[in-house]
Amino acid sequence: MLITIGTLVLRSTTATVEHSHALAAEPAAVQIEMRNVRLHMDQSVVLDVQQLRGAMISTSDGPPVFDDQKSYVMRIGEATVSMDMASVTNLMNRYAFGYEGAPLEHVKAQVDDGKLRLSGTLRKGIGIPFSSKATVSVSDDGRLRFHVESLKTAGVPAKGLLGFFGLELDDVVSLRERRGVDVQENDILISPGQVLPPPRMHGRVVQASLHGDRLVQTLRGETAQRAVVLHKPSPSARNYIYFGGGDIRFGKLTMHDADLQLIDSDPLDPFDFYPARYNAQLVAGYSKNTPSHGLKTYMPDFDDLVKKTRSATRSGAQVPNAR
Repeated sequence: MLITIGTLVLRSTTATVEHSHALAAEPAAVQIEMRNVRLHMDQSVVLDVQQLRGAMISTSDGPPVFDDQKSYVMRIGEATVSMDMASVTNLMNRYAFGYEGAPLEHVKAQVDDGKLRLSGTLRKGIGIPFSSKATVSVSDDGRLRFHVESLKTAGVPAKGLLGFFGLELDDVVSLRERRGVDVQENDILISPGQVLPPPRMHGRVVQASLHGDRLVQTLRGETAQRAVVLHKPSPSARNYIYFGGGDIRFGKLTMHDADLQLIDSDPLDPFDFYPARYNAQLVAGYSKNTPSHGLKTYMPDFDDLVKKTRSATRSGAQVPNAR
């Protein structure tokens, strides 16, 4: 059965129900805005979002399901994001080259004298160590470009990266389509929205640089869009994720004409948020309804919750499990 409370619909798990007509209709995009969020894409890749404005587009006839990050794509309007070298390293190993038969393994990313240093093992029969230095820029078609200026190996002569990797044309096409990674002469081109874990992001990189040990990128929409004016429940919040308009489903709840703001309980540092583990943060926080049937939900940082869980485990106390 379905129970409607304001803009929320509670779905029963004890009976099978058909989608209502409202849910069966083509869903409207859900507007999303983030400020100062450490977004855990998975257990090893963290995307630091300084600001993001975009929309969640469902990949099915129903609304986006927050619990299923393959149920929607993120259409970027504008965003400024960064990753530290630990996350870049994990992204390379788990996603860009994380498949059987990949030409590289044990890749490590570092910043060295203002350039990106990539080292690891080249798979050519036996593992051959390599190291390279590359400049970071943006390609004309809006992809992240690593231009390799120097390459050192244990005696593997090669002209260009294709020869070094031992890639044929079919390999390059497959790598580009399946992984969002393209190899051209001395350039490695990466489509960030395709190489990252779900949800897939649609947007062009317009600026990229290295700052300290971080890879910083600015992304904009692939086509010009008129931004929808957002009226957030807590406009003064410093660190948050806001969902506005359209329908969105999370857990047993479906919110019509969404007006939901996830707010950092500790605004002194960025909002550490893990979508795949959000329920533990939700249980440890609290919510307030607004007069217009919106929700303000205050959550602890995920990393703080993990620390409390470990401490409580040692002491025998009960806290929401963040693992």
